[in-house]
Amino acid sequence: MKFSSRLLLAMLAALAVLALAACGGSAPAKLADIPSYPDAVQLKPGENPIADTLAKNVQQAGSMGANIDQTIFTLPQGASWDQVKQFYTDKLGSDGWQSTNLPIPDNDVFKMANWRRGSQNLTVAQLTEPVKNDTFLLFSLATN
Repeated sequence: MKFSSRLLLAMLAALAVLALAACGGSAPAKLADIPSYPDAVQLKPGENPIADTLAKNVQQAGSMGANIDQTIFTLPQGASWDQVKQFYTDKLGSDGWQSTNLPIPDNDVFKMANWRRGSQNLTVAQLTEPVKNDTFLLFSLATN
């Protein structure tokens, strides 16, 4: 085989590899990549007992080899689950996430939706504290 033919073949192979790499999908998401619901306020460990528990959950999962990240927000007054779910359906859907059905019925205290993209699973749950009626938005991102 002539040198020019080998060079052409090598260049075509390199272009094919680059084209395939470009089609490989996006990098794994981080919770910081997930848009925040308008006027929601993120709770940090040390500020709220639920945030403290989530931080412990992430630490324990990591010690067992799981790749899970969690965070929680307070929702603004008047934000309904339908509004929250539609916001994330629109935002995540435009970023390649696909909604998955969960066989868990919504109730007054707990509502949940799930999206999947590649090897990642994002769960968004609305929790309503029954005594004070405070509403929280929990995110759990698992990477397989």
